Amino acid sequence: MKNVQRNYILGIVVLLSFAFFLITMYITDFKNGYSIGVTGVIGLVVVLTSIFQFATWGFDRKVQKDEMGKKVATISAKTSYHILTISLFVLWVADRIIFVRRNDFGNISLFAAICLSLVIFPIVQFFSARRYK
Repeated sequence: MKNVQRNYILGIVVLLSFAFFLITMYITDFKNGYSIGVTGVIGLVVVLTSIFQFATWGFDRKVQKDEMGKKVATISAKTSYHILTISLFVLWVADRIIFVRRNDFGNISLFAAICLSLVIFPIVQFFSARRYK
């Protein structure tokens, strides 16, 4: 138990120090006139994802695979799906208002992402239900 707690604290310290390093590096670059590119944003997203994954599950993979872990994963996946779909719709409407698009669809990539997000969940449910019949 002592070893697991020590590993957990060590993992948190390593992840937070890496996040602090990235943030200070990006702030320094921004002050020196450099812009944060795609790789910088993806780096921050990966670090934030890692911190939340580690804070949720820690080093114990058994917790993630037991019944409660599967239930947490299922509920969070469904909730995040709905949040993502609503966010995409709001971004699409904001894009149409801000950039005053001439065509019916507005930003085609964003519109395609909305349509895809609306269709994916029922399709996955269909194939999941077929597996149990």
